[in-house]
Amino acid sequence: MDKGLKRPRVCFYTSDFGYGHAARDIALIRELQKALHAEVVVRTGTPAAFMSCSLPGVEVIPGPNDPGVVMDGTAVDRERTLVAVERWVASWEDCIAGEKIFLCDRGIDLVLSDIAPQPFLAAEELGIPSLGISNFTWHLIYTRLFGKNELTDRIAEAYRAADSALLLPLHEPIAVFKNRQEVGLVVRPVTRNRMEIRRLCGLSEEQPLVYLGGGQSLDPTVFRGVRSALAGCTLLVPSWTDLPGAVRIPPGETETQDWIAACDLVVSKPGYSTISEAIRAGVPMALFGREGFAEDDYLIRGVRDMGIGREVPVSAVLDGSWADNLESLMGLRENFGKIDGLFKRDGTKECSSIIGEIL
Repeated sequence: MDKGLKRPRVCFYTSDFGYGHAARDIALIRELQKALHAEVVVRTGTPAAFMSCSLPGVEVIPGPNDPGVVMDGTAVDRERTLVAVERWVASWEDCIAGEKIFLCDRGIDLVLSDIAPQPFLAAEELGIPSLGISNFTWHLIYTRLFGKNELTDRIAEAYRAADSALLLPLHEPIAVFKNRQEVGLVVRPVTRNRMEIRRLCGLSEEQPLVYLGGGQSLDPTVFRGVRSALAGCTLLVPSWTDLPGAVRIPPGETETQDWIAACDLVVSKPGYSTISEAIRAGVPMALFGREGFAEDDYLIRGVRDMGIGREVPVSAVLDGSWADNLESLMGLRENFGKIDGLFKRDGTKECSSIIGEIL
């Protein structure tokens, strides 16, 4: 890049709901820095510390973007979620006014959002190009929960303000965006080999290692009955989960995709980043759905139809009986050679190229 040229400035709004949006956004931000020499500033809530540790030198500004859903065990609490969404949409006028000032003060050239809707309205009012990047929208989630109403109409209006959307594999229709383009997987590449991680777990190559993940939206105590599954394998759990007999990913570890790649099976709620990291590493999956969360239907169906995973009941995860089919589930690894070429494409580079054309 010519040193005399101004570096493009990008503001990335990352969803506050869990860490999955943050994981894939980290992959894209790293590519934008490398390929486009972009100056990136991140606006996010809960994942702020994780993103800051993962992106040294990138300014990460903590602040709420979206409320997601409120979980009650493995089901969405509709009443509490509705209260949160009503309060959120009521705050948009002040939020948009504040973001307009911020975007102007920073001289932002492009707004990216995964997948908070209100930044698109701020960008539209300023004439700044904007892109959505996701596999689902909050419009889908809330319409399934509450039906079509003033809240969901307002969210749809905000998404329509975006110039376009980059659709990640296993996406819902995302028809609410006026322009849409499919891309490959956006996922952090593995940085350490399988045996390096397995040595840290005290395991040989032959001993089965299973990742048990629920994401931060689920209370870790829902897995307390899972210890009965330990007879046939070693469980790997997130750093915030305390499960007797399991190996924990070390607190402060940012490159958790390395640990997924060292496993023989993933047992998890259908978190997009966990699924994409498992696909990239060729690790089969057993997935359990969350009642009331529409995204799960698309993800579970896609994984099942490719033959690289199966759906398991929540009850089987809680009592550990999923492990009765451990060998069969791990055997699904052989089907990765047959998956669609879309999943073998580098969506991170594709997104960066599209963004580069806009900038």
